[in-house]
Amino acid sequence: GMAGTGKRAGQKLTLIKKYMPGYFGKKGFKSIKQQKRKKLNVLNVGELEQIDKLLEKGIAKKSGEEIVLKKYKILGGGELTKKLFIRASAFSSEAIKKIEKVGGKATTDRKEEKFEEKEI
Repeated sequence: GMAGTGKRAGQKLTLIKKYMPGYFGKKGFKSIKQQKRKKLNVLNVGELEQIDKLLEKGIAKKSGEEIVLKKYKILGGGELTKKLFIRASAFSSEAIKKIEKVGGKATTDRKEEKFEEKEI
């Protein structure tokens, strides 16, 4: 064997493998749903007890009776004693139970699709 493998094709490959690992091949897949999903900030029900602080910091806004938390998901951690009317992007089922237990109301921002039945 006079020259070894260095004289044939593929000299570039060794450099790419050394300095650019991951250049070749397909790795992974992201579904369209995953790409469209927006990240939401998270608040626990217990944190709504200090609603005055949240309003002060500008996290929450008041519109009439309702407290608006845009781009927030409310989770069921902690306890709630105040009767609050809250509008947020999403709620966990536990959070809705706790808010309604003290006489409050939880409503979502999301526009519900209306399906109308057409008579044929």
